[in-house]
Amino acid sequence: MKKLLALFLVVLALGACQKEETPGTFVDKEYILRNVPENIHITLGFEGKSNRFFGKSAVNRYFGMYTLNGNDLTFSPAGSTMMMGPQEQMEAEQKYLAQLPKVKSFKLDGKKLTLFTEDGQELVYEEMIDLDSENISANNRYTKKAMQNRKENMEDSK
Repeated sequence: MKKLLALFLVVLALGACQKEETPGTFVDKEYILRNVPENIHITLGFEGKSNRFFGKSAVNRYFGMYTLNGNDLTFSPAGSTMMMGPQEQMEAEQKYLAQLPKVKSFKLDGKKLTLFTEDGQELVYEEMIDLDSENISANNRYTKKAMQNRKENMEDSK
């Protein structure tokens, strides 16, 4: 009986160690914004354990905290690096970072994530699976590192 109980506890402990991704969630994934001009590159990633978001906002990297409650999603004002870039990219970045704190809800449809703001704007993203297919610039090391960590986590959970 003791052996059976010990075996049960070991199986229970091993099962608790496995990280399962909830189907239909955007947590621990990274997305690229699609409803922007072609020369503007904006990404958004979500870290599940700490409820942090991160990404590249045309020129700079940005980060902050998010709150998820059902289909309600809110973002804290984002912090960011302070590099300068082309005027068009800087304007797109400022507009984007001003929209994030206005997000109130989301819809996830397969690999498409849509964020809805309080003033009726929609931010439409697509999940990033392969960085090379997105032709991401070499200076986006944070995004590359986050994607590499996600791939390693997925391999470890198999």
